Amino acid sequence: MTFEYIDIEDPVFKATCRERNEEDYVLVRCNDYANVPINLPNWTPDPVCLSRRFEQIGQTIKDMEVRPDDVWIVTYPKSGTTWTQELIWLVCNGLDFQRAKDVPLDARFPFIDLSGLRDLPEPFNPLRDALAMSSPRFIKTHLPPAFLPNALWTVRPKLVYVRRNPKSVAVSYYHHSVSLHCYRGSLDQFVRSMMNELVYYSPYHKHLIEYSELRYPNMLSLCFEDMKRDLPGAIRQVCRFFDKSYTEEQLAALAHHLDFGQMRQNTAVNRRQWIEYNLQQTNRPDRVNDNDMQFIRRGETDGWKRELTGELIEALDRWTLDRVPKDSKYAALFQ
Repeated sequence: MTFEYIDIEDPVFKATCRERNEEDYVLVRCNDYANVPINLPNWTPDPVCLSRRFEQIGQTIKDMEVRPDDVWIVTYPKSGTTWTQELIWLVCNGLDFQRAKDVPLDARFPFIDLSGLRDLPEPFNPLRDALAMSSPRFIKTHLPPAFLPNALWTVRPKLVYVRRNPKSVAVSYYHHSVSLHCYRGSLDQFVRSMMNELVYYSPYHKHLIEYSELRYPNMLSLCFEDMKRDLPGAIRQVCRFFDKSYTEEQLAALAHHLDFGQMRQNTAVNRRQWIEYNLQQTNRPDRVNDNDMQFIRRGETDGWKRELTGELIEALDRWTLDRVPKDSKYAALFQ
């Protein structure tokens, strides 16, 4: 059996999952991981928090065809995924800003595990679209290494991984979950669930560590905070990885396009229709212009300082120290 589905026995979760709209949450263990090229002795991947809907697509992803000219992006959620997707797609497609404006990012760069999290309106089916796409395909996933297609490890297409500071992730993921996953708990409840590894795609620290230990020669690792500090430098790094060359004027135009103010106004990437549909379906149409409901919200590196209480900041820092001691070689991944 490739996947095992394990009920969550945490007493707080069991007592509150209905009121927070988490009844479909389940722990999923992948037993088919022998081919993952990871440098962790005696590695056995932990169960991952997902939705029971993952049963509908998990094996299809595990068995899917992988092509040499695919481009994959993998992140833990809310780590700069959409921003980096747009950067990658434009670098690989001759900075075709017009097509990037005309064709939604979801169609150019499908999120293959989305239907494993929530029911989607027809005809929206990202996994089906990815399987049928002509090459070169651009594919997004949040899955940890053990859950990726077995063929990925032999075909070895280009893969980009992006990480982000845990406190920034926690705040952004909370707002994302409220707007798109209809989460009904508070920020405090969400953060504590994340620290208990009971939000989608957790455990968080293992996600970053496992990708950092992959022995995968065709992978580029990026950091959201580094990209914010030096976007032109990140653009050049991506260009080198994909063996693309552009003039300084073209690179400046790309940096302008990727500015968060521009991204928030870009209907091809900001998923405005999804937000409107979801808020209508959940009787929250009055919040359609609420900034915290938007898919691309602020894109800051320290916005968590305004939203997290001192108690939550201390708890998150302690959580990371418990998982990754200061003297660990992995500590730098979480700064």
